[in-house]
Amino acid sequence: MSVLTAPASLVAARLAASALALARLGAPVWRAGDWASVGAPTEPTGWPALDAELPGGGWPLAGLCELLLPAGACGELALLEPWLCSLRRRNLGSQELLWVAPPGTPCVSALQAMDLALARLVCVNPASTADAAWAVEQTLRSGSCAAVLWWSPGPSVAVTLRRLHLAAQAGATPLIALRPAAARSTSSPAPLRLACTPRPGRQLAVEVFKRRGPPMSAALTLQLPWPAAARRTVSPVAPVTAINPGSHDVVGRPAPAPVVAASPALVASRA
Repeated sequence: MSVLTAPASLVAARLAASALALARLGAPVWRAGDWASVGAPTEPTGWPALDAELPGGGWPLAGLCELLLPAGACGELALLEPWLCSLRRRNLGSQELLWVAPPGTPCVSALQAMDLALARLVCVNPASTADAAWAVEQTLRSGSCAAVLWWSPGPSVAVTLRRLHLAAQAGATPLIALRPAAARSTSSPAPLRLACTPRPGRQLAVEVFKRRGPPMSAALTLQLPWPAAARRTVSPVAPVTAINPGSHDVVGRPAPAPVVAASPALVASRA
């Protein structure tokens, strides 16, 4: 079976005619291969390589943004730390920072090392996903918080996400929804979606798979720092030599390795 193809000159003429028609329509037309103009303000992420991949050069300061994670407390706070600190410094320090359903208990020493204002941090653990969405929506509409972080381990209905996105826009408040990696295959009203995957050596692979711009060529690999106050080193224990190998005496063993948490700012994961 033969395949009919149009002459190259005809294809070029049609493309030129389409470009001319789009130009006549004016600015409201956006082509997916181009960067879209960002109406809402943004704040740099603190990671220059990531800023170059985000519309407006940073995290949006209003609306919904999604971070998809293989599990909670796998480096998301280290990724967001520079941005959260910048919110505190830019006339938003008097507003609360709301964390909804975090996957672990916040570690005070690690949060202090991140230079976050603990007096302005509010953590809530609703009994259900519906209660969590209600708390997020009320907070967003009030416009009383500098930002809202919502760990949503279960599936979220697109209608709920759409309502929260509109509430975040109305309240001029950024909402960061931290969702499971499996949510990538589902639709979402969030204009910005990123997939984060932890790597050995405190590295985090970040892929911006949905944005108002051209497709990302390759995922970024970011080197996450360790807060000094978050390390807990176990003191070496001197080896003990067994006096009688046939008895139940303790046999010499090497000193234990330093113990570190997967995410220093969140410890004691919930059951």
